[in-house]
Amino acid sequence: MPITYNIPHADHPKGLIAVIDIGSNSVRMVVYHGLKRVPLPLFNEKYMCALGKGLARTGKLNPTGVKQAELAIARFLVMAKRLEVASLDIIATAAVRDAKNGAAFVAGLEAQHGIEITVISGTREAELGAKAILSSFHEPFGITADLGGGSMELATVTRSHIGDVASCHLGSLRILDSSEGDRAAMETMIREELKSMPWLKSFAPPTIYAIGGGFRALAKLHIRKTQYPLDLVHEYAMSKRSVNQMVERLLALTPAQIAELPGISSKRAPTLVPTALVLQRLLALTGAREVRFSVSGIREGFFYDLLGPRLQKEDALLSSAGDLAALIGRQGSYAQELHDWMTPLFPTEPLAWQRVRMALCKLSELAWAIDPNFRANWAYQRIIQSSLKGIDHKERLMLALALYHRYQTRWKGDKSEINLLDERERLWSRCVGLSANLAFQLSGGRAGNLYHAKLAFHDAQVSLALDEEALPLRTEAVEKRLDGLGDALRAFSNFII
Repeated sequence: MPITYNIPHADHPKGLIAVIDIGSNSVRMVVYHGLKRVPLPLFNEKYMCALGKGLARTGKLNPTGVKQAELAIARFLVMAKRLEVASLDIIATAAVRDAKNGAAFVAGLEAQHGIEITVISGTREAELGAKAILSSFHEPFGITADLGGGSMELATVTRSHIGDVASCHLGSLRILDSSEGDRAAMETMIREELKSMPWLKSFAPPTIYAIGGGFRALAKLHIRKTQYPLDLVHEYAMSKRSVNQMVERLLALTPAQIAELPGISSKRAPTLVPTALVLQRLLALTGAREVRFSVSGIREGFFYDLLGPRLQKEDALLSSAGDLAALIGRQGSYAQELHDWMTPLFPTEPLAWQRVRMALCKLSELAWAIDPNFRANWAYQRIIQSSLKGIDHKERLMLALALYHRYQTRWKGDKSEINLLDERERLWSRCVGLSANLAFQLSGGRAGNLYHAKLAFHDAQVSLALDEEALPLRTEAVEKRLDGLGDALRAFSNFII
C-alpha cells in the first residue's frame, strides 16, 4: 500500500519541511524545523548511491545505484511520515535528467509511493546553488560552483543578485568515466567544457564559492593536513596557491594512497582528483584569488526560494543568533538596548564588526542555565560548534571570544584557535564581552534597566553615570569590572588609526 503525502508546492504550511534531493552521487533528505531565514535541520541523512556512475559510457543510471536509491527513498518517506512533516518536496538532478532510463526510474518511484518527483533543469539547479550561497554567506560576491557526480552548475552572485547561470557536463563521476582515469583526458575535458562560458573569464570574481560533497572533501583534507585549528568546512578558505599545491600532491599519489588519506571515504576517493582538477581550472580561468567552501547546497537554495522577500532580506547571522537566543528563552528588547548602550565605546569599529557585536548582544545570556564554573568555556564552544550562518571563521571566533569574556575576564583556553585573530581583533572581542558583563551587573539582563546608566570613553578614561534610582548599584564589584573594561579599552584604542 503506497504511503500518501500532501505535497503543497506553492503554499508550504507551518511545521516541518522536508526536501529529498536525488543527486548523481548521493540521495539525501533534510527536514527543517520551519520557514525561518536560517532553519535548523532536524534530520539530515544521505546515502552514496552513485546513480550517475557509468552514465557517460552507457547512457543509463547505474543499476546498483538505482537499487540503493530506491531503498534510501523508501526509508526517507517512512521517516517523513513518522516525523509528521507538513510538506515534502522531492527533486532530482543531472543523472536522472540525462539518463535514458531516468524518466522510467522516476515514474516507478512515483507509482510505488504515491509521490511527485520534480526533475529540475540544469539552469534551475544553477539558480538553486546560487541561492544556497545567498542564504548562508553575508553579501557574497563571486562565482558559485556546484559540483555533483553528473554535472557542475555555475552562477555569478553579487550580494543579493544572481547573474549568469549555466550547467556543464563536468560531474566528478562523468569526468572519471569519460576519461577512464587518464589525467590528460580529464584536463582536456574540463578545459573544453568551461570554454563554452566566456563570462567565467570576463566576470573577474574575487572568490569561487564551492558547493558539493567532492569540494567539501578537499576542504576537510586540507584542514587536516594543515592542522587548521577550527574543524569547520563552511566558509573555510583556500588560496589559489594552496589549491595548486594540493593538486600537485594528489597527482603524485596512487589511487590506493588517495583512499588512505585522512577523512576521505572509500566511495569519495576515486573522484578526488577530477574534483581537484576542476577547482584548479576554475581558479585559473576566472582569476579568482580564493575558494570558500559551503555546506549549503541546492536543498538550502530550494528552501531559501520558499521564503518571502522580507525573510530573504534578513541578515543570516542576526536571524540565526536571534533563533538561538529564542531556544534558551531569551527574547525581547534587551539585545538592542545592550547594543546601543555600549556603542559609544566603539565609535570607529568596522561595519562587519558591528554585526558581530549585535549578534553578541542577542546571545549575551546564552549560558544562563549552565553552572557558573563552566559558562565561559561552554558559551565559547557553543558558538564555535553552532549552525550560525552569514559569518566567516574570524568573525565566528570574535563572537565566541566576546561571549567567553561576557562570563570570564581572562582567557584560560587553548590559544591555537584564537591565534587566528590578530591582537586588535582579540582586544575588541574582550572589550565587547567585558561591556556585556558590566551591563549584566547593572541590569540583570532585563530590558529597560540600562536606561538608568550611561557609559562613555573619553581621553582614555571610561566613565559610568547612574541616575539617582540606580546609584545603589555602584558597588565594589561594579567598580572592579569598570576598571577592567577601562584597561581593555585603552589597550584596544592603541590600535585605532
